[in-house]
Amino acid sequence: MNKRNHLVTVILTLTLALVASAAAFADGSRKLVLRYDMTLKGTPLAQGEYTVSWVNRSPEATVTLAKKNNAVATVQGRLVDAGRKFTQNAVLFDEAADGTRIIREIRLAGSSQAIVFSD
Repeated sequence: MNKRNHLVTVILTLTLALVASAAAFADGSRKLVLRYDMTLKGTPLAQGEYTVSWVNRSPEATVTLAKKNNAVATVQGRLVDAGRKFTQNAVLFDEAADGTRIIREIRLAGSSQAIVFSD
């Protein structure tokens, strides 16, 4: 392989790696079903089907939950790589003393990404 071909191969490899890493933290959306009434950073959410969408501004992300195309919550979160691929969307939550379920994390199916929320 001559130097020119080698250089082209290296550039293509680096370009693919860059595209893959950018896609790992790209903007996106998913359907999400809440099986319980919950709160997200103080906003009450009734059980039901939502669309969760996010715009990543590394390391922060602006996250919107919409129900029937109406935004019901827009909050700040953090998109993180959990290190393993999730098979389904999932919500991790804490339960307050009064029984309120507080969303702490949304895991995104088909990827190793999770959106983490702090108080």
